[in-house]
Amino acid sequence: MPTGPRKTTSGSIRCTRCLIVALGLGVAAATSHGVAWAETHGADSTGGSADHSQSTAGSATASSTTAAGSTSSGGSAATQQVSSPSLSTTGKDKGKHKSADATGAKDTSAVGTSSTSSSGTQISIAIPETPTPTPSLTLLAQGAKKTKTSAQNTKTGLTTPTASLTPTTSTAKLTSLNSTTSLDSAFTDTKPSSTSVRLASAIVSTPEPNTTAATPMTPTPGAVSPIATLLALPGKIAYAVLGLIGVTPAAGTTPPISPAPIVQLVWAAFREFENFMGLDAPLVNQPVMPTETFTGSLTTATPTVAQLLDAATAEYVLGGTPGGLTPLTVNGFPMTYTNDFSGAAAKVWVTPQNQIIIAYSGTTGGTNLLFNPLIAISQAIADYQAGFTDTTPQAFTDSLTFAQKVQAAAAAQGYDPNDVFVTGHSLGGWEAEYVSQQIGLRGIGFESPGLHTTVPGNGADTLFVNVETYGDVAAYTSSDIPGMQPFAPAYVPAGGSDPHYGPIVMLGDPSSQTPLTNASALWGTSLFGDLIFAITSLGNFLQYHLPSVQAYSLDVTADPSLLPGTGTYAGPIYTGFGDLTIPQFLAAASAAGILYEP
Repeated sequence: MPTGPRKTTSGSIRCTRCLIVALGLGVAAATSHGVAWAETHGADSTGGSADHSQSTAGSATASSTTAAGSTSSGGSAATQQVSSPSLSTTGKDKGKHKSADATGAKDTSAVGTSSTSSSGTQISIAIPETPTPTPSLTLLAQGAKKTKTSAQNTKTGLTTPTASLTPTTSTAKLTSLNSTTSLDSAFTDTKPSSTSVRLASAIVSTPEPNTTAATPMTPTPGAVSPIATLLALPGKIAYAVLGLIGVTPAAGTTPPISPAPIVQLVWAAFREFENFMGLDAPLVNQPVMPTETFTGSLTTATPTVAQLLDAATAEYVLGGTPGGLTPLTVNGFPMTYTNDFSGAAAKVWVTPQNQIIIAYSGTTGGTNLLFNPLIAISQAIADYQAGFTDTTPQAFTDSLTFAQKVQAAAAAQGYDPNDVFVTGHSLGGWEAEYVSQQIGLRGIGFESPGLHTTVPGNGADTLFVNVETYGDVAAYTSSDIPGMQPFAPAYVPAGGSDPHYGPIVMLGDPSSQTPLTNASALWGTSLFGDLIFAITSLGNFLQYHLPSVQAYSLDVTADPSLLPGTGTYAGPIYTGFGDLTIPQFLAAASAAGILYEP
């Protein structure tokens, strides 16, 4: 991959000089070239990639209370109550299923229970109450007092779960404790002894006077600095103008101009071409993908499907902000990444539940091309390299490095390391899938192909999900979904040379894939056959690949939108799926019979 000099922000902001520079460079630097945080930092990705992110600086002020709306990722056993989902093929209620209310709080009281189809049945998922936190423990020995909570040691600040502790057999160790001795050293053996009785009598549920229990840090999203706000202004203006012509309208708005009617006429003519060429002929002996049954817990707290899809869509929208989310900031600047040489680009968002979402950009960056057209070239090269060679693009490794920096920055601000998630659409979903495979982050990749970096099991039991649509070329550029061979890698049920990482959810109408499969059989037969395949592939890609198509099937009112109404919308609407967390989504897809093994 080509390399280039590293991009960094300056070490500090000096009033008069930087205001002049910011005003002069506002248009060139806004939005598509996101600013991370201010500290010069050496290169850390292979191939000399340009890195807009730095090592962590600054942290949020500690607080003694848990943020409102947050949920526990652990707790009691899950209660599953699953039947068939509610399906509707007649339309959808726009704006009905938003992931956050007006205050930004998430309503999880009901999921997937709204039904509009007389032939469909419903899915409901009961979510147990959040378990009560473990009370603090106080150890009294020889008149000394030591407080221990289940979250943190008050002396060292190190986390030590109390549920796994068992008394030692040595009474000498107990009697040697003092106020500066870690409680962990008194719990090493699992065999009961007389010390156990003495220790049990020394532990009470309420701290003694003059003992201060440690309190966890509550993260608070930082405010965007005036300079960063000024730099983002050109992108916001472009977003507003594009919304007026129906390219990137905000949720709940009706633009006076829309390209949808003209685009739908084009798709109708294209389908007539497919029928004329005989590409709608029924398929014979088509392999059947193995389905997967989800049996995991439903209580793990994650962002909703709608929050992840909105974050992924916003990567295509210049100046767009996912509904209800705020940027993760460091030193007043949103934490972002853009590398024109490798094609990697990402933004980081915080949900009202203090969960972090890293959203990677798909090819071209959508309307970001207005300010940064060159990145489309490197992203197209990354697509080709990942899809047709056995090598890993630098964009993938850059995305992984950035995710690790986000983890460090989030931890420094008090966010739970388990609350960092990844998402993206197309190339962005591909990068999110790779990051999940490499370091285990959970999330959803929308319309992502398979990976040639395979691992045992292909992540079938993970909480990273691939959402694919029948008829979309990108989804079928893999070895675990049949339909584009011999152009795609040889099909192997739940495996092969380029499988997906994580379970697969298939949306749309299965018959939408028929023309693409029939055209794939013409690949390599003649120049005319290759031409028919190329035309059919491009047409189906544009019809079924846009995020608005997945938003339609998942009952999500996209915020922001990208060319709404310009795709081909087919198949059932899975009512309420947008409001589900990742495990709830897996359970609902499993019950609907649309969850498949990678």
